[in-house]
Amino acid sequence: MSTTKSASTDETYVIEEPVEGDGSLTVRKTSTDTVYHVVDYADSIVREKLAARPVGSTVRLELAPADPDGLDWVVTRLKPGAPLAL
Repeated sequence: MSTTKSASTDETYVIEEPVEGDGSLTVRKTSTDTVYHVVDYADSIVREKLAARPVGSTVRLELAPADPDGLDWVVTRLKPGAPLAL
């Protein structure tokens, strides 16, 4: 079991590109406009829920780095509910 802590908590992201066939996803953090390349998910349910969201949707996520350089990310949690007003 991984003990990696999430890099962000309770952050909102905009889906920039949909979940691709290989599972990759591109999201942009709303507070900084930083783009994250997602390559893995906590489980298949998280992946399915994100795949069902249209491009431009805002979601609340927790991300953790998938590599030491911070180039690829793992969605460790998709938080329920709509984000607070931006």
